[in-house]
Amino acid sequence: MVVIISERNRPCIDKLDALMSEAVAVANAIRDNAQDEQQPIPPELVYSFSRDYDKIITALSDAS
Repeated sequence: MVVIISERNRPCIDKLDALMSEAVAVANAIRDNAQDEQQPIPPELVYSFSRDYDKIITALSDAS
């Protein structure tokens, strides 16, 4: 399958890909720290991040 991405969107997509990879790594670090310290992060913080994720998915869905 060939994926065609405009020249204008290529750097944006590359940046988002790098940011998402970094975000996953940071989320894993937060999980590890919370488990090691036996101190969970507040559920409202998880909800806030979830809302941000939903905004990203909405924007990308609108672009597809």
